Formats: sequence, structure tokens, C-alpha cells
Amino acid sequence: MPNDQGNAEAGLLDLHAHSRASDGALSPAHLAAAAAEAGLKALALTDHDTVDGLAEFLAARNEAALDLIGGVEISLEHSGTFHLLGLNVAGDAGIPAELDRLKTFRVERNLRMLDKIGRLGYRLPWEALLKVSQGGQMGRPHFAALLVERGFFRTRDEAFDKLLGKGRPGYVNKTRLSPGEGLAMIRAAGWAPVLAHPMSLGLPPEDWPAWLGRLKDDGLVGLEVYHPSQGPDQSTFFLDLARRFNLIPTAGSDFHGEAAPASPLGWTLKNSPLGREVLAELRTRI
Repeated sequence: MPNDQGNAEAGLLDLHAHSRASDGALSPAHLAAAAAEAGLKALALTDHDTVDGLAEFLAARNEAALDLIGGVEISLEHSGTFHLLGLNVAGDAGIPAELDRLKTFRVERNLRMLDKIGRLGYRLPWEALLKVSQGGQMGRPHFAALLVERGFFRTRDEAFDKLLGKGRPGYVNKTRLSPGEGLAMIRAAGWAPVLAHPMSLGLPPEDWPAWLGRLKDDGLVGLEVYHPSQGPDQSTFFLDLARRFNLIPTAGSDFHGEAAPASPLGWTLKNSPLGREVLAELRTRI
């Protein structure tokens, strides 16, 4: 969907990006600098289940000369993929209390997955995985990278398709919070909860009104309308739903690194009509 030429700040807001503190390729400070170089005016760091990169990220605010927003992305219980963004748009709120619990869930899952793929013949040293993750939150992308490095697969996509993807032989489900628990955690911290890349939930169109009604009742304030996984028709569909349920539409590249060309930093510049006005709208809902 093209930018709205009537908005001078159209596309300058990206509220979904990852750093090396989870499964991104760039350090938090490098991410901030890259966002400024790309022409963005506001960026949120939303690493998976962790805020470990936020101090470095926010410290880069003066050098990067753009609005930097602390955030997090958590996975919630659902038959599909249900990710929730928490955005510290107020800038002075505390840290979501359950994040340490989510980190524990992730470590337990990684250990079970390491054992499971080892039994299938894909033996990986834990120390090597720690090196690949560079001290950040470890996840399946790090397993895939090491599997490629060790010659088990040609590409990371192949590792996911044949071993690590959902329903594949090496997949291990992670313990997750319920949607209500996740929303309560984000709201209790004073952060704004936004439903990320809604297409990933795998819901048919007719189910969305009931779903969003329940999530709104539980405290949802925003919906990621513009995301690389959603084409113009899907964006229009979710924008209409956001208006119907009085949810604030947001945009995010879901940037992880240069190895993921489908979601480059700066994706919103050509694919979103939203600017920093969204931040002011989110602040009114927390």
C-alpha cells in the first residue's frame, strides 16, 4: 500500500524491529544508527521475550536523532502464531513483570529442542549455539544458522522447512501465556499492547470480529495493519477492523537483519501512510 502523500511524515514510523539481543543481526546501537540512515524518524525495538537491548538502544537516541521507543514482542497461546507487541510509548514506565518467566520458557524449549534434534542425528554443542546467539535470546533462527554452518542444510529456510518449522520433526512447542495473561502483563507495566502481524494467527475473515472484540475487552489498543507479510488487500481489511473496533493502526518492518530482504529497515517508508502521530494516539490509551 503506497504512502499517503497528504501526511508529511508518512512511512517515517516503524514500531517493530529486532536486534542482536534476540534474533536480529545488528546490535541495538547499530540498529538505531541504521534506522536514522534509512530516513526513519521513529523506531521501536521489540526483541523476543527480552528488554536486554533497550539500555543500549535508548542511549543511542542523541546520536541517531530520532524517536526511539522501548518495546518487546511476546508469543501467546494459540493454534497459529500469536505475537503481541508491548510498546513503552510513555517512556517512563517499568518493565513487564513476567519477562523473566518468559525467558525461562524459552531456555527450557531450547534445551528440549537441542535434545530432540540430537536424537534425530543433528548434534549441536550448546556452547556453539551460545556463540551464534552472541549473548542474546536464543531461538530457532540460531539453531538454523548453526545447522547450516555445520553442513546439515544448505540454507536456513531449508532447515526450517525440513526440521525446525512448526509440524516438522525437530519442532518443540514453547510454553506460552494465554492472550489474557499477555495483555494484562503489558498493560500492568504501563505499556501499549499491539497485535503483531495479524495474518499469522491464521483466522478466517469471519472470525476476526469476535476475536478482536475479546482482545479489545482484555486491553488491546493497537493493530499492526502494515507489515511485510500482509499485502494491500490484507492491510485494507485490518485497517477497516481497526476503525470498527477503535484500535490504533500501527506499522512495522519486523526487521531482523540484511539477510531478510523481505523486511528491510525502511520498509515502512514505501508501504505505510503512518507517522509519529501514532505515538501520540497510543499514549492516550495507556
